[in-house]
Formats: sequence, C-alpha cells, structure tokens
Amino acid sequence: MTSARDGNNKRRDVPSLRRRYSSSSSTSSSSSSPSSHRHSMRRAPRSRRPSGIVSLASAALLLLLDRHHRVDDFFLLRPLPTACAYITSGLPPHTHRAFLRRLTDDICNTDPGTLTPMEISNAPVLISAWVVANDGVDHHHHSRIGPSGGGRRRGGGGGSGDNNDDGVISGRERAMAVESLLKRIIDERRAGNPDAIARTEDYNAVMKSWATSGERSAAAIRVEQILMNMQDMFASGDLNVQPNLESFQIAVEAWTRATDEPNALVRARRILDWMTKVYLSGGNELAKPDVSCFRPILKCYASSGKIEAPIVSEHLLMHMQRLRDEHGIEGAGPDVNCFNIVMSSWLKSGDVASERHIRQIFEYMDECRRLGCTDIRPDSSTYNIVISSIAPAVKKRLDVGGARRADGILSRLESGYLSSLSSGDEKNDYDASAGVRDDGGSSALRPDTIVYNQVIDYWAKTQSVDGHYLKARAVLDRQVEMHVVHGVRKCRPDVTGYTSVIGACASTYGPRGEKRRAFDVAHSTFMELCKLKHARPNDVTYGLMFKAVARLIPEKEERDRYSRTLFGLCRDDGCLGEMAYNRLREAVTTELLQELTGGRAYADLPGGWKRNIKSHSKKSYDGNRQTSTKDKLRP
Repeated sequence: MTSARDGNNKRRDVPSLRRRYSSSSSTSSSSSSPSSHRHSMRRAPRSRRPSGIVSLASAALLLLLDRHHRVDDFFLLRPLPTACAYITSGLPPHTHRAFLRRLTDDICNTDPGTLTPMEISNAPVLISAWVVANDGVDHHHHSRIGPSGGGRRRGGGGGSGDNNDDGVISGRERAMAVESLLKRIIDERRAGNPDAIARTEDYNAVMKSWATSGERSAAAIRVEQILMNMQDMFASGDLNVQPNLESFQIAVEAWTRATDEPNALVRARRILDWMTKVYLSGGNELAKPDVSCFRPILKCYASSGKIEAPIVSEHLLMHMQRLRDEHGIEGAGPDVNCFNIVMSSWLKSGDVASERHIRQIFEYMDECRRLGCTDIRPDSSTYNIVISSIAPAVKKRLDVGGARRADGILSRLESGYLSSLSSGDEKNDYDASAGVRDDGGSSALRPDTIVYNQVIDYWAKTQSVDGHYLKARAVLDRQVEMHVVHGVRKCRPDVTGYTSVIGACASTYGPRGEKRRAFDVAHSTFMELCKLKHARPNDVTYGLMFKAVARLIPEKEERDRYSRTLFGLCRDDGCLGEMAYNRLREAVTTELLQELTGGRAYADLPGGWKRNIKSHSKKSYDGNRQTSTKDKLRP
C-alpha cells in the first residue's frame, strides 16, 4: 500500500518526468546509439541466441498481463508524460481526440476508491493535456460527454463520449472532460484514498478550460461558481485549493469573453471588488489584485463602442491608483499600457472633446515621467494615440492649428528618443539588409512610419497655412534623417509619406513664384521616391504629379513636355489609374492626349498600363487625400 507521502512525491515528480520525457527521448537515443552499436558489434557472433530469449520473455510477460486482465493498463495507462508527448506531436485530429477520450474513460469509469497510485498521478497530467489541446478546439460545436464504449469498466460512472465524429475537440467537450477528471479525484478522496488530492492548479485548469470553451456567459457563470467554491473550501481549512492570482484572472477573463451578456463587464468588476475585499480582510493573501486583472476589463471597455466607456475606464484607472496609494497594493497600480488603453477608448468614442481628454492624460503621464515614475511614462504608442486624436480636428473641422499641434507632439517624441540615444539606453545594432546602423535608444520611444505619415498628411490638408508643403517636406526630411542617420528602422519612409508631400505641393495656391517653388519640391520628392529600393510610385503618386503639373506649371509647352515624360514612366510602371488618367487630361493639350492614348477611353487602354493599380477604400486622392485608416499608413 502506497503511503500518502509516496503518492504526493509521485504527484510532484510528474512535471519533471514530463520534461525528461520530452527532452530525453532523442538525447537517450543519440547518446546510447554509439555504445550500443559497439556492443552489438562485439557480440555479433552470438546475436541469434539473445533474440530467442527476448521473444520468449516477451511472450511470458504478455501471458502474465493477460491472465491478470491488465493488458490495457500496461499499454494505455503508463505514466502520462508519455501521453503528453504523444498528444502534442502533431497527431491527426481523430487520433488525438480518441486518445484523450480513452485515457479519460480509463480513469473516470471506475468505482470510487479503486484508483491505483499511477492512475492518481496520471489524472492531473491528463487534465493539463486536455487544457493545452486548445489549438484544435471548435468553439462553435457544442457536444456533451457520454459513454464512448471503448474504456475498461470496473464499475459505474459517467463516460466522456461524444457524437462528434469529425475528430475536432469542441470547447464544451474539453471543459467537461477536465471537470470529470477533477470530480473523479474528489470522489476518490471522499472514498478514503489519501493520495487523491485536488490542488489549486487542477481547479485552475478546469476554470481555464471553461473560460476558453466558447460557451460565453454559461462558461463565465460556471467559472465564477468554481472560484467561489475554492475560496469557501480554503476558508474552511482546505489549504490545497487556495485561489491564487491566476484563479481570479481566469474568472475575470471569462466574463470579458461573455459577449452574450450585456452586464458582463459589471460582473467582471464584481469579481475584482470581491478579490480586493478578500485580500484586504486577510481571507486570502494570494488574492492580491494585480494590474493584469484590470487590463482585460479596460480593453473590453475600449473596444465596446459604448458612450460611457471612456468615463468608466478613467474611473477604473483611478480606482487602481487608490489601491496602490491608499492600500499599499503596488501591483495594482496602472502602468503605461493601462493609460494607453484609456486613451484609445477616448479615441474610439468619437467624442468632440476626445482630443482634449487624451491630451490631459498624456500631459499627466509626461509629468509622472519628469517626477521619476518608471511605470507611467509615455511610449511611442502613447504619442501615436495623441497624434491620431487630432485627425478629426484637421479633416472634419479644418482646424488650422491641428497640424501644428501634431508636429509639436512628434518633435517631443523625437527629442525623447534622441535623449535616450545619447544616454546609451540600449546596445547598438546593425541591419545589414537595410544598410542602416541602429544606434540604440529607448525602444519604447522609437518613432515609426505611421506617426510620421500622419503628421505629413495633416500638413498636406492644411492648405490655408502659408508654405504648408514646406512643412510637410520638413517632416519627411526629419523622418529620413531619423532612419538613415540614427538608424531607426521602424520609421523607414514609404510611398505614402512621399505621396502626401507631393499632394501638399499640388494643392498650393498663390503667385507664380510660389507655385514654381512648390513644383520644384514635388519634382524633387518624386525623383527621390523613384530612387528608393524599398518603395516605388503608385497610381496615386502619378495622379498627384499630373495634378501638380496642371496647377503649378503655367507654360503649355513645359506642361506637355513634362507630362509626356511622366506618362511614359507611369505607363511603364503599370500605374495609370483612373485618377491619373483624369489628371493627365487636365495637364496636356488635346493633341498630346490623342497622341499618348491613341484617342481611346480609359476603359479601352491596354491592361499592361494598369497592371499595378491597387484598389482604395476611399475615393480619389485629389488635394485632400484620405488616409484615416492605419492600414494605409503602414509601410
């Protein structure tokens, strides 16, 4: 009879056995092969005799196992580290599912009090095996565990069958299988077996399997019930099931997945409040709130689209600060990610005052940075959100100061990064493929292509400001310098930035001299883009260049001469879009248009001239090019 201590030791040895199995199978085979090979070479003359002895011994062992009705036990219930390696080795779905169900049946379909020490030690590992089988889970297929008909039976009990024959493990099947294994351990303990101990990690596995089952509110309710039962058992003296931080995290995330429950986030907040109360009252020292418990709720509020989401998010942020400042729970204090999520919530709200609220949060974070707070300091995502919040003012309300505010925020980001660069916060790195040296600096403050493209686009749309095209070009020059001189690979200029500068030039009004300067900037920007290895002009770029020719070159002969050359480049690149064609008609004379196009309409032009045209979700890129989505701004 195995003692409780021996059983516990076996239980603790299971993870190490699992690791050894996964890593030692190849090691043992490779390390023993040379010695075994030499051994077989030395005994080659007597190789027939041992093989006969082995065969005889194998037959005797099989006969002995069959006599005691333990053949299935020998081949199917060997220690589950083997099973874990087997189920994670890329099995076909039906084999994977059948293997797990068979092992689950072998443990669950037994009478209480009859499990062997090996079966008791296998059960927790099998629970983990079910939980890690998430990649093949079908969250939309609902099934129930029933008798599979293939397991051994020493008594009654529920099975783990399912009428799903496609081999896909449904979320409900996985959760019910894990819970049935936990229930079997509990029943075995109640039957008087001291080795059967259900621990916190086993309960967490059941909660996790339900939380990721796809059952939404039903799963969240079940997870909450399990968590409350764990706390009640721990309060009653069962130290093996003390809920820890992971337990409460799973419960909170389960409610954030309950999309069919309108008050799901309120239920998640209640769990956080209960967790805080239990910890502060001394009921469970492991129930200490952490920022990771609050972050899923903040994310759900940010993506909910509700009007009250930004306000509620700010209140939750202040609650986290109170837990840190008034109750001394340092881990519950908000970090930069929490502040970014709240700012993102304001950004998605569409509120007319969202820019002001976001700017206030940003300035508060920057003040915390100046005071030496390491957890709350703006990063590149923070600056990106602040700059993105200015878009409605520039594009909808035509705020002439929006581009200037965005440029000022970008300058602060650049200054912060260059300051960290001079202090040597990170190691130098060299990108041989790009031919650019990365001089280090704080990775959290590295500006990227998106933020530069946004600011350039704002200047391009601020046509009422004198020299707006020069300011757009100045931002592009800073971007080029940041990429080439300082080696920031994330901010490599792309076709969007160059095209925005050309668009800013094409929308310039004023005297002839001003137009000539604008065209010179557009021409130099276009030629610089053509020389890049990683980017090429697209159909929008050519369309805006034809627009610049039509508006900025007063002489007809010069327009025709330049347009002829530009048309040849556009045709060869396969970028003659409809916009470029219409702008070409405005730039050249009727005779030249007849010569270039053969008098054909756009629909009748050769397909090769249009082969590289990309569809745009927004309408034409005239002087006011629309780039509101981040996908268009990505390099």
